[in-house]
Amino acid sequence: MKPARTRTVHGVSIGILMLDTGFARLPGDIGHGATWRFPVQYALMEGVTGPMVMAAAAGDRRAAAPLIDRFVDAANRLARLGVDGVATSCGFLAAFQEDIAARCVVPVATSSLLQIALAASVLPGNQRVGVLTAKSSALTASHLVAAHADPTTPVVGLPETSRFFENQMNDAAHVSFDEQAQDVLDCAARLLQQHPEVGAIVSECANFAPYSALIAERFGVPVFDIVSLIDWFHAGLRPREFGRPTAIRSDSPMQASGFDEQ
Repeated sequence: MKPARTRTVHGVSIGILMLDTGFARLPGDIGHGATWRFPVQYALMEGVTGPMVMAAAAGDRRAAAPLIDRFVDAANRLARLGVDGVATSCGFLAAFQEDIAARCVVPVATSSLLQIALAASVLPGNQRVGVLTAKSSALTASHLVAAHADPTTPVVGLPETSRFFENQMNDAAHVSFDEQAQDVLDCAARLLQQHPEVGAIVSECANFAPYSALIAERFGVPVFDIVSLIDWFHAGLRPREFGRPTAIRSDSPMQASGFDEQ
């Protein structure tokens, strides 16, 4: 049994490291507090942007070391504060999953891409997983390998001329749910048209989760995103309590059910 940890904050199992952004986030987004059915503890990675993470993940590992160090330090500070596990708000950090997790004192889940291998394992044999991303040119086979996924996994991204992409790049203070939803639905349609064998979708971008239900309803495929990952993560860190079954007489017909007779 592990010794009790000294912590300043209690009752918060999930910590989330947020990139330094200014665009509006809607319910369902990782950075909107109403997304979560449990409390989360946010921490800001000051000065760390999405393009910075993309560039580091695409470059030399030694050049990325200072950025990795910053994420490790921030994750461990959240752990000292009191969280039991740490997630991040950028799917491209899958490239550094092992580097960051290996040096943290609590479990770390960097990216929704970690779900690709699991989703693939439950699909029929003639189907595969496809990925939606904010920027397809930045999501490489190395990201997929780092997430223990098939490096040939189909990937489709937002056009850089789309309103959604422009909102993110320009830190739009106000966004339209409907406009962004259409961009993501169009992206999913292209993925499924180009790769009809795709039977499940994983969204790399942590800002796509508000639209997952729309994708699943429109195209009839399972959709996994940062919210499904963190829900799963939290379920392991803080399993549901069901209580002990009520004692039952050995001759009771309800013995096998574990419930009292009414």
